[in-house]
Amino acid sequence: MTCSRYRLIFWVRMVFILLTTGLITFWIPRTTFLTAPIICIVILVFQLTALLKHMEKPQKDINRFFDAIRYSDFTQTFSNPSIDKSLAPMKEAFNKVMDAFQETRAEKEEQYRYLQTVVQHVGIGLLVFKSEGKIDLINQAAKKLFGISTIKQLDDLKQIKSSLPQKIKQLQAGEKSHIKFCHPGSGDFITLSVYSTQFILQSGIYTLVSIQNIQSELEEKELEAWQNLIRVLTHEMMNSITPIVSLASTAQSIIQSSDLITDDNEPLKDVNEAVQTIKTRGEGLLKFVKSYRQLTRLPQPVFSIIPLNEFLSYLCKLMQPQFVEKHIEFECHVSPITLEITADRNLIEQVLINLIQNALYWCSRKPGGRVSLTASLGPGSRPIIQVIDNGPGIQKQALEKIFIPFFTTKEDGTGVGLSLSRQIMRLHKGNILVKSVPDQETIFTLKF
Repeated sequence: MTCSRYRLIFWVRMVFILLTTGLITFWIPRTTFLTAPIICIVILVFQLTALLKHMEKPQKDINRFFDAIRYSDFTQTFSNPSIDKSLAPMKEAFNKVMDAFQETRAEKEEQYRYLQTVVQHVGIGLLVFKSEGKIDLINQAAKKLFGISTIKQLDDLKQIKSSLPQKIKQLQAGEKSHIKFCHPGSGDFITLSVYSTQFILQSGIYTLVSIQNIQSELEEKELEAWQNLIRVLTHEMMNSITPIVSLASTAQSIIQSSDLITDDNEPLKDVNEAVQTIKTRGEGLLKFVKSYRQLTRLPQPVFSIIPLNEFLSYLCKLMQPQFVEKHIEFECHVSPITLEITADRNLIEQVLINLIQNALYWCSRKPGGRVSLTASLGPGSRPIIQVIDNGPGIQKQALEKIFIPFFTTKEDGTGVGLSLSRQIMRLHKGNILVKSVPDQETIFTLKF
């Protein structure tokens, strides 16, 4: 329809141009008056100009149409003037194409926003970077795991750990690795499981890294392994030591009930002392083994609401005589005063008494000792309880080991207390953390 009408107008104009040209050719040699030929020439020029304009009309719209596509400017519209409706169908077709492009772009933008929302809210950390190290995408989970809010280059991760950017860059496609570092926000030691893959786009090679915090899973597996080991060891030791203690006790009773022990009978006196030593050491070993059996026989928590102001005040009164005896300052503070936790009172009391006694032990080794027991709201409005002391502190190499069963820095320690405390906090779906600056301050934090 469009082409037919456009072609018809073109040929009508051509016919008029030919007729005008014929009149000019006919009149010029046959008349001495030039008025009529001049008028015809003017009409011819006008007709040629009108023909050129008629031919240029679709060309302008076509050029504008392709420029709009080239520069993705799909807001262009092609109006239909009432004067010349010959190109109306073509302009209508252009408008339909523009509408289709706009609809496609809107769908793509909607899909992009949908994917962005999914990526930003997924629980696994995602990081995409180019070969030169420029970060193209990082979601909120990854920022939370790294403890930073803004990151543009992989090298920005050096503020967390100097070797971290290089470790991520060196990951091969399909390779999985573990990275351990101290979280800058919470101060926790965390272990990340990192998996890398690569893909190619027109702008270059991209590396996608998925990141998961597996610290809690590792700790649970570690604790389970220790419990299994302790369960086997204590069972075998109890089976071996119990009869030895029993036999030593029986032998000692027999010796002491006889009248053979005299000052002249030195060999029998030595035997009696040896049996007594075996019995004493055996009973000591039994007590030692029983203390470790606690790690595998903790009761399930009986949860109740605990007002921390009343609870910590009670602990302060309970422990105060020991601090007075050692001439160590002891204070307690709760903010806000109405702060509460849901926990097993007896188990948490056991944890706090152990931490306070540890602080008391180390602060007694230096003058001007001070211990604080505080409760407040921590990150994410989670209740935390802290035991803070200004004792000699914990050396860096010992910080990662103090929660391991059997490990202790005390001369007469068993290595049970902190392991037991961590297990109790695990039963409460919480955690116990430690920060220490040698010769300045040590902070144990219970997170609920």
